[in-house]
Amino acid sequence: MAISRHGFFLISFALLCFSSGYAQDPARMVQKALLCFNNKLIYSGCEEEYRLNESGNINVPPLLTDQFCNGPCLAETQQLLSCINNLFSDFRFDNKANVRAISDTIRAGCSFSKQRVSSM
Repeated sequence: MAISRHGFFLISFALLCFSSGYAQDPARMVQKALLCFNNKLIYSGCEEEYRLNESGNINVPPLLTDQFCNGPCLAETQQLLSCINNLFSDFRFDNKANVRAISDTIRAGCSFSKQRVSSM
């Protein structure tokens, strides 16, 4: 079976991208992004039980919403999301959410709108 010039070009281009670092192994990119969760420089002030995890969950009780949003947890969670996005912009949490969806949810949860969980 002969490969057309177009097919040969695409194969050559793909090999060039992988060998030059422009395209990386997706599994390796996910591994790098997962390292953000264990980075002691990112999460240092937020209690572990209130941290965003690989499943895409943040388990903050409604009565502690103000503490999360006004304390170190919000800033550190935003740093975590930035770290993940910088390493692998197509990262998906176990719940299938991407970084933007998580960021938007946190922003809504910490805003003073109808979407915010009442702490009273």
